[in-house]
Amino acid sequence: MSEVFHLRHPDEVLVLAGQLAAGCARPREVAIGLAELLVNAVEHGHLALGFETKRRLLASGQFEAEFARRLDCSPPLQVSVTRSCLPDLVRFVIEDPGPGFDWTPWLRPDRRRKSAPNGRGILLAREQCFESLNYRAPGNVVEALAARRR
Repeated sequence: MSEVFHLRHPDEVLVLAGQLAAGCARPREVAIGLAELLVNAVEHGHLALGFETKRRLLASGQFEAEFARRLDCSPPLQVSVTRSCLPDLVRFVIEDPGPGFDWTPWLRPDRRRKSAPNGRGILLAREQCFESLNYRAPGNVVEALAARRR
């Protein structure tokens, strides 16, 4: 059985992530991972805030203002999550309208990003929140698998 959820506003990320993770064996960790991936879909996919732009805006204290400005100027949010319950797993597929990105560097640790203000969410989600995490080309769709609660 699959269900599709649509994120209507970034303020809904935490609530939606918690609801989606409810049937998982480790709901807290899965909710954290989903929140990271949903925020990435909004910031990078929908609002086209690249890593360097976000880093620069965070450093200058202008990130929140630019985020709000881009959100006001953008079409309605188009981030979807499909949740499918498998016998032992829950599959989450998150899709955003962006052009995608090269996700491979973000799936492994990088000492340069360790103390950076951004750029750690994908690795956190992969290593601590899900059984597996895989992107589909061109990089605007991510699939995460989590153990199902018994």
